[in-house]
Amino acid sequence: MDNWKRSLGVLLLPGIGLKRWLALAGAGVLLLVLGATLAALELTALSLEVADRLIGFGRAATLANVLPVLWRGVLFGALGLAMFGAGAFQAYRTLLSAATYRRAGGGVVENLSVRRSRRGGPAIAAIGGGTGMASLLRGLKRYTEDITAIVTAADDGGSSGRLRSDFGVSPPGDARQCLIALSDSEPLMDEVLSYRFETGEGLEGHSMGNLLLTALAQNRGDLHDALQAAARLLNIKGEVVPSTREPDLTLFAETEDAVFLHGESAIGTANKPIAHLWVEPRGALANPAALEAIARAEIIVIGPGSLYTSILPNFLIRGVSKAVEDSEVPKVFVCNVATQYGETDNFDAESHLRVFEEQAGVSVSHFLVNSRPIAVEPEFRQDPIRPANPHWFDGAFISADLVDERLPTRHDPHKLAAQLLRILRAG
Repeated sequence: MDNWKRSLGVLLLPGIGLKRWLALAGAGVLLLVLGATLAALELTALSLEVADRLIGFGRAATLANVLPVLWRGVLFGALGLAMFGAGAFQAYRTLLSAATYRRAGGGVVENLSVRRSRRGGPAIAAIGGGTGMASLLRGLKRYTEDITAIVTAADDGGSSGRLRSDFGVSPPGDARQCLIALSDSEPLMDEVLSYRFETGEGLEGHSMGNLLLTALAQNRGDLHDALQAAARLLNIKGEVVPSTREPDLTLFAETEDAVFLHGESAIGTANKPIAHLWVEPRGALANPAALEAIARAEIIVIGPGSLYTSILPNFLIRGVSKAVEDSEVPKVFVCNVATQYGETDNFDAESHLRVFEEQAGVSVSHFLVNSRPIAVEPEFRQDPIRPANPHWFDGAFISADLVDERLPTRHDPHKLAAQLLRILRAG
């Protein structure tokens, strides 16, 4: 009984998207009955007092002086049938979408309520790439569908690097992970799009998702257009856009001992302190869709992810840093929960923030750090990062339990998203 009361209460909330179609179907039934009654009365020549009253009512309420009763019956019957069909079909679609709305995980009526709240959720721009960004999106999609994931286009390793070299397209790997994270059917999409071919000449090592995005990019024009098409194909809620539409973006770095590194894969495994980072071509312009997302965002989330190879490359594109710096909404830098072998060895929380602000030219308003470091198994060669508020940072320092207990080198998607929503609500 309590479940029925709760479901009825949710159903009565405005904006669910079901009551209007049920009302339309009900009105259609009434018109259908009226039309059938009028037609039946004329056809059978009934002269009962009740029939006379019904005909009188029908004449007053319908087109008595325009059409004969029979044709009026046909007209209103057809109109009622059409309204009933439209209302029933839309109600069916609404109920079906709620039944398959996997983000909510509850009953049909509860899912309608959750979907309503997410459609009215805040606009969020998330900047980064890789598994860190995917983890963030998995949590945020519980609260809003207005998410834009802005990902790097500088990857040159693995399947993405090979496809980039062979077809001249922007690397699809980071974008693929974000599409999976935003999918309504994430486990199935992960199984399909992350499947890697183990054999086959030219196919070995490639993931299905990378091949799909490459094919769409070849057909549509570039990775940006491919992602828009894939979002429609896979029913993605939210948007994934590359930070630039430049197809041949390359990341470069110079280490503190004056060693030059060419390419994201070399920088990520350099195991040397990085002094300077840049991209070529130097004049690569920001994707207008990325700038638009930043401009209308109610909160900008930077990270988590590989500092030098996933996060910072986005801010080396002309226009991105300025757009973020000019924004007056909360700008949250999410510190990784653990160091990354070969890229940020021996980094503490302060080092992550300092390097980001220096290299990106952006001052953030919030610094979010995990308050519960968990020891990492030695074979991962990563160290947990302990919370520490840099003495020079004049923004809001927030320390909270954000770690995934099963994977202590990563954030828990739901803990992280909930904390970000608290920051947004606090202004």
